[in-house]
Amino acid sequence: MESKIIDGRKLAERRTEILWEKVACLPFKPKIVSVIVGNDPASLLYTQIKKRKAKEVGINFQPMYFGFPPVKWEAVIKEIEELNDDQAVTGILVQLPLPEDFLDGKSEEELLNKIDPRKDIDGLTINSPFLPAVVRAVLGILEEEKITVDGKKAVVVGASNLVGRPLAKELERMGAKVTVCDERTADLREQTLQAQILVSAAGAPGLIKENMVSGGVMVIDVGTNKVGDKVVGDVDFASVLPKASKITPVPGGVGPMTVVSLLENVVKLGE
Repeated sequence: MESKIIDGRKLAERRTEILWEKVACLPFKPKIVSVIVGNDPASLLYTQIKKRKAKEVGINFQPMYFGFPPVKWEAVIKEIEELNDDQAVTGILVQLPLPEDFLDGKSEEELLNKIDPRKDIDGLTINSPFLPAVVRAVLGILEEEKITVDGKKAVVVGASNLVGRPLAKELERMGAKVTVCDERTADLREQTLQAQILVSAAGAPGLIKENMVSGGVMVIDVGTNKVGDKVVGDVDFASVLPKASKITPVPGGVGPMTVVSLLENVVKLGE
C-alpha cells in the first residue's frame, strides 16, 4: 500500500541528481553567501543542511555569521551591499527568522530588499526573478505527487508576504479556489474543514488538529517551530495523519525540497 507520508528527502534526491549534472556544465563554480544573525539553533541547523547539500552538487556555500548582540542593523546592511557588488558571489540569502531585538521595530522584508534581486536565490525581494523557494517547494511536492490543483478547494493558513500570499497566488493561477487565513480569521476550523488541499505556513506549533480537517485532505506543513529540543510543524501530525490522503512530515517534508529549490535558483542564475 502506498504511504500517505510524503518523503521530502526522497523527492529532493531526484532533483539533486539533475542539479549535479547542471552545475558540472557551468563554466565556473557558483558561490552562495548565507547571512545568519544570532545563534538560533534551528537556523544554525538549517544552514549546515544547506551547506552540505550545496557541496553535494558542487556549489560553494559560505555562511556569514553575525553574533547578536552586538551586531547592528547598519553593519548587516553594509555587508549585504558589499556582497551585491562582489562579482564572485552568485547568490545571497538571509536565514530567517531574524531576532526581534535585532529588528528593533523594523521588518525582515526591509532587510531582504537590500539584496540585489539578481542575486536573490530565496525569491523574497520585491523584484526577484524567482518565486520564494518555499513556494517552489510546495508546488514541487504537488507536481511530484501528481496532485491535480485545478478546481480544488485550497486553504492556505498564514498570510505572510514571504510565503502565504505568493503561494495562494500561484495556486489560484493553477486553477484552485483559494482561501487565505490568518490570525484575524473568525473561525479557522470552518475554513480548514472545506480544504481539499491544506497548506499551513503560520509558524504555530500544533495549530491544525484532527477535528479541523476533512477526510482525504492533502496536507502540506510548511511550519518550522522549535519546541524544546524538537523541530515540529504547524500540524498535529499524529492526529491528522489518519484523515489525510497525503501529508508532509516535519522535519523531512517541505524542508529538503526548499533547499533544492534554492540551489536550482543558483544554477539558473549561473546559466
